[in-house]
Amino acid sequence: MLGRSGHARIGIAALLFCAGAPAFGQAVGILTVVEGSLQLVRGATTYAAGQGVALLNGDMLAVDPKGQAQIEFADGAILNLSRGTRALILGAQSQGGEAGVALQSGWAKFAWVKAAGAKPHRYITPHARLGAAGATGVLRIGGESSEVFIESGTARLVELSKAGSPAGGRDLKGGEFAVRGAVQPLSVSPRPSAEFVKAMPGYFRDDLPAYLPRARNKSAEPAREHDATYAEVEPWLKASAPIRRPLVERFRNRAKDPQFRSKLIENLAAHPEWDRILFPEKYEEEAKKEAEKVQSR
Repeated sequence: MLGRSGHARIGIAALLFCAGAPAFGQAVGILTVVEGSLQLVRGATTYAAGQGVALLNGDMLAVDPKGQAQIEFADGAILNLSRGTRALILGAQSQGGEAGVALQSGWAKFAWVKAAGAKPHRYITPHARLGAAGATGVLRIGGESSEVFIESGTARLVELSKAGSPAGGRDLKGGEFAVRGAVQPLSVSPRPSAEFVKAMPGYFRDDLPAYLPRARNKSAEPAREHDATYAEVEPWLKASAPIRRPLVERFRNRAKDPQFRSKLIENLAAHPEWDRILFPEKYEEEAKKEAEKVQSR
């Protein structure tokens, strides 16, 4: 259990949270536990973050491979990220107004302080989207598959194509274990595999303690480190189209940096939408030819 390892209780003023769907840049959660280093990319800048930092829509987190970070949301949802997990705070989604967090490469446990009246949260992996309200469960995300164990409550799992489009889905109940591979269809078992249980972070076996209620109007600011590098945001720039495309404008100015630009060009096949930013003259010429064609009619 997290409390047994002697974490300091921290908090932040409740006024940081506002009712309704959060806008980009609005505070949506608080880092209440941080062990090891925690990298935060906000806007196009990289910071070091610690306990007490308020997280905003659009924030990207990279957890230390041997560490953990816990996010507590205003509605009572708790998300613990472990062992190198990367997360992107998406805020409220356009469909259904559900809060969302995209997850990659690691372990995560989700829970609630109180399940009654809980609003749905979406946890989006490269292979599936999980909608949960009041449920507790564990996710393991890898390059080849996403696995989820529903500890208690119910959740809705929707398979995602490589492009991020929804496919088939089904409801999961407490005790069930689902695996969605990159090329294999969804499979559901009545219990988690022995290998999954053995590999799972030990403290995930316990309930996640809630620290937010002990808030005493204390807060912390992230420490600026440098302009974000391509390597730091690469997993998101190469994510499915619905996640990566909105990032073009966000990191547009970083394309002026020679090293960032070089890596964009090198990996252009993984994010073709950058072609227009990197080579605008190509599209200007196409537009000119199209205009001349219209005038000649």
